[in-house]
Amino acid sequence: MPLNVPVTLTLPPVDRAFTVHTDRQRWSAEQLAAESDGRRALEAAVREGVRKATSTCAYAQLTEPDLTVAQHPDGSVTMTGRVLCDEKDCHIAAQRHHFDDADSIEAKAAADWVAQKELDLAPGELDVVQQRVSTDFDRRQRRASLSFCLIGVLCAAAGGAMSQYDYTKPEGTSPGTHIQVWLWQNVDSLCNHLAFPAVVAGTLLFMFGLVRLAVHNATADTEEST
Repeated sequence: MPLNVPVTLTLPPVDRAFTVHTDRQRWSAEQLAAESDGRRALEAAVREGVRKATSTCAYAQLTEPDLTVAQHPDGSVTMTGRVLCDEKDCHIAAQRHHFDDADSIEAKAAADWVAQKELDLAPGELDVVQQRVSTDFDRRQRRASLSFCLIGVLCAAAGGAMSQYDYTKPEGTSPGTHIQVWLWQNVDSLCNHLAFPAVVAGTLLFMFGLVRLAVHNATADTEEST
């Protein structure tokens, strides 16, 4: 049961808003026995459920969930995975959710879990996780922009090289009787047709990479200033 639970804790000097991305699954003894390693399969399913609770949250996607396991007399097992998140957007979205009776039980358990976890949560610990996520995203964006520039340069260089290629058919030979003459004449024709489009495409890719990089840098500077 994927669920996003909004939790607000009063911690001096300000209240802190969190979201618990959680998933709880109960597998019967038969379901566990159907797998070669039932516990491991259940754990994998719960971890995936936490990630599916919200596909847009970096915490849910990148943080290993805290797992709790309950064994029942009938042989079934309940496993619950929880990830703590302090993203504002996640908290606002979770507040819009209407909790039914079953959800409310899990919501209460999630709130209790956060209250206990906070006792050992060092100040700024979640900020460190988010900073790592933001840094990785920033690095990927810059790498993508530079890749466009590099591909553009290589494409334009290839077009320039093709424009310089010129094949002259040896005297007394005919493409109909000399396969090599026919081959190189077709290569020459292909180069003539592709040279200009390759240069244009390479130039556009290079310019796109530069613009993308400039926009990303400007956005990053704006976020830092705010």
